[in-house]
Amino acid sequence: MSIRPPILAALALVCVGGLAHAQTDAALESFYKGSQIKLISEAGPSSGYTAWARLIGQYLPRHLPGQPGVVVQSMGGAGGLIASNYMYSVASRDGREIAALSREAPGLALMGAAGVRYDSLKFNWLGSPTSETNVCFVDKDAPVRSLQDLRSKEVLFGTDGAGSGMHIYPTALNALVSTRFRVIDGYPETGAVLLAIDRGEVQGACISAATIFQSRSEALRAGRLRLILQGGLAPDPRFPDVPFMLDLAANDEQRQALRFLYSAEAIGRPYAAPPGVPRERVAALRRAFSDTFADAAFVADATRQGFDVRPISGADMTALIEDMARTPKPIIDRVAALMQRRDAQ
Repeated sequence: MSIRPPILAALALVCVGGLAHAQTDAALESFYKGSQIKLISEAGPSSGYTAWARLIGQYLPRHLPGQPGVVVQSMGGAGGLIASNYMYSVASRDGREIAALSREAPGLALMGAAGVRYDSLKFNWLGSPTSETNVCFVDKDAPVRSLQDLRSKEVLFGTDGAGSGMHIYPTALNALVSTRFRVIDGYPETGAVLLAIDRGEVQGACISAATIFQSRSEALRAGRLRLILQGGLAPDPRFPDVPFMLDLAANDEQRQALRFLYSAEAIGRPYAAPPGVPRERVAALRRAFSDTFADAAFVADATRQGFDVRPISGADMTALIEDMARTPKPIIDRVAALMQRRDAQ
């Protein structure tokens, strides 16, 4: 029986495609084998970003062609801006340098924040192991007990730099919904802020729920620390009695602004490669992150360490950031102007 020309053409395309795929896989394995990937964390050694990076660094090589080594390096400072700027302008474009960037990095770029020298829409986003809820908490003696107290009583909140969520969220809440957080910058990292709260230098902070429950769960259970507000794109069912930040919004503009800001929580713990990395290596890195997050051993290890694995793919993360960029410019400009004005005081 003869085979018709269209069928022969289709078979030829399949063979060529399969050969090209095999050649790509072989090239990727050759490139990564025996090499080392530098995984930069945007925060200090005690941060949740770095804890996640260390864990991911243990499992990621299993899922990359050639199984390269992974070394984690902290590059803290300016609330994550140092690492983001470095990844955009300095880092190698060959696929062997990746980073755990701040979840606030996309929003800061879209707002044109001071110190930003990157375009978040041009990063190659690789994925995130989880979505987050941000919580604001205070020590037991702080005078805040109700939503009304948030607007009438000043509390001192520590932060690890102007680009971080610890700074951005209380500053934005002050500007948008008239809370009275007095923001104290200058601490080098998350752990230093927590120690400052322990010592009574400041009264609270806004931080990811995962980080506070990992580092101060006993204090929370004992009542020495109290959750006073939660933020994200939706209320976290784990905290049914903690007020949700959108409950403070008085109008649609405030709600849009708060949703823009708190989209970062859905981004969670984002990983990125610089612009300009070859497409096939970006695809390999994205597959490796997705496979790592689905690895049963990784999930079990993460659970033992108190991490909540709720992964987001690189493609979905990119779509979320593109959606943030579609927020009406007057809303983005309003958020940026409010924050800049408050920061100048």
